[in-house]
Amino acid sequence: MRSLFGNRPAAFTLFSGLTLLAGVASAEEPIAAADDSAAPTVVTQSTTTVTTTTSAPAAVAPALPPPPMVMAAPAPMAQPVAPPPPVSVAPQVPMVPYPAAAPPGMGMVPGPVYYNGPVWIIPAPAAGAPLPPTYAPPVYAPPVYQPPYYAPPAPRVYVQPFAQPPRLLQPRPPVRTARPLPPPPRGPSVAIGLRATMLGVSSQQVFGQDVNMWGAGLLVRFRSQGRFGFELGLDAMRTEIGHGAFTRTSYPFTVSPMFYLFQNRPENHFNIYAVAGFGLMADDIGLYQGTPQQLSQQFWELIGQAGGGVELRFKRLALFGDIRAVGMLLDDSSPAGVYYQNVDGGPIPAQSNGYKVNVGALLWF
Repeated sequence: MRSLFGNRPAAFTLFSGLTLLAGVASAEEPIAAADDSAAPTVVTQSTTTVTTTTSAPAAVAPALPPPPMVMAAPAPMAQPVAPPPPVSVAPQVPMVPYPAAAPPGMGMVPGPVYYNGPVWIIPAPAAGAPLPPTYAPPVYAPPVYQPPYYAPPAPRVYVQPFAQPPRLLQPRPPVRTARPLPPPPRGPSVAIGLRATMLGVSSQQVFGQDVNMWGAGLLVRFRSQGRFGFELGLDAMRTEIGHGAFTRTSYPFTVSPMFYLFQNRPENHFNIYAVAGFGLMADDIGLYQGTPQQLSQQFWELIGQAGGGVELRFKRLALFGDIRAVGMLLDDSSPAGVYYQNVDGGPIPAQSNGYKVNVGALLWF
């Protein structure tokens, strides 16, 4: 030993190699002490010598902060899951202390060797405890934004105002009003005429003979320029049965509206008309004329008629003919009517009907 310490260069080289080997071994396999107050023990082994050194640490480097714990958030499950066991973290390993002071005469002292990082120790889970589920972090597609599109502003169009040429005022042509059409030629509107007439009483027989009265009459007709007309007529008719045993003279007066098929125009020479009206008829009855039983009676009857006819008109003169159905009703308020009231077979029936035929001529104005 004395020869070893007497050779300073060889001793310094040997001490430096031991120190280097001890630093590398402690960096690769750190050992955590059970008690923080115990002094660390450094074991150095070489091919020739094994040296064990126990000494109080000269200085302790400040402890590094523990890394943050990463815990995956468990997803909600239908059944409860046992909480995971606590994770024990090994205490920080202090920095390798400086080696013992070199013997006198060894020269410079080598620098300290530092620990390169902590070692994590995770205990195994308890037997039968389920492992906590591990969830992969969700992966979200990065948002895609459509770049904004800015339409270019519309070009401004400037329109030059159009200057209208001066208008030349032209004189208006004279307004020519159309002459009104001349009114259509008017036809005649008033006519006076005579007619021959015959009244047959179909519902009465006297001494087994029909009552047919013959006579004549006077009439006045009025016409519009259209199709309507009006007629006033007065007739006188007489019949005799049994050589004076029964005589009847009647004077019917009627008022009858008329309707013509064609309008009243001078060129319309032929026309067809319908007529209907009412009136009053006076009757004179003579019984057994020329004998001591001679008797005269007067009756009143209401008369109604309806029929049609034709008219052929020349410039002024017109010929006509018509046939009409006639109904008669006895007025039983007169003295003679009261006498035959509710008596069948009187000279004038309470109700009678027949027909009337007229043929005549008219003079139009």
